[in-house]
Amino acid sequence: MNPATLRVLIDRAVGASEAAQALLGKLRRSEEQARKHLETLRQYRQEYEERGRNREGEARDPVADHNYAAFLVRLQQAIDTQEQEVRAREAACTAGMQEVTRCLQRQKSLEALDRRRLSAEQLVQAQRDQKNTDEFARRQHDRAAADQHDDSGQSAGSAW
Repeated sequence: MNPATLRVLIDRAVGASEAAQALLGKLRRSEEQARKHLETLRQYRQEYEERGRNREGEARDPVADHNYAAFLVRLQQAIDTQEQEVRAREAACTAGMQEVTRCLQRQKSLEALDRRRLSAEQLVQAQRDQKNTDEFARRQHDRAAADQHDDSGQSAGSAW
């Protein structure tokens, strides 16, 4: 793969990973907010139930009792709805975590591919350098042998 193309893919994978992580952060904050709201509703229900228990000995107005019971029903419905919202936000966080994992895996895969490509290039360059070194050494050796042969041939020829 072309190194420039691979670099573009890696940059895009990094961007996707960062975007997925940012989204996951927002999803987690949203989930936490939904949980806090649910806890607030549960506290309201507990407070109103305690108020009802504290009024048990008092003279009771049927209309007020009916309104109180209706309010507790609506409050429980709100709690049920908020619990569903918390579950939905938990599911969104789970999906967000999976997306972050997928993006990071893709990024790491591309980076590993780039490292292997670079290692292969370095190996080819090292082999090329070794070949050049070997050729240079062979030529030096051949020149030295030729010079030695020429020197020994001239010495033998001048003695006649």
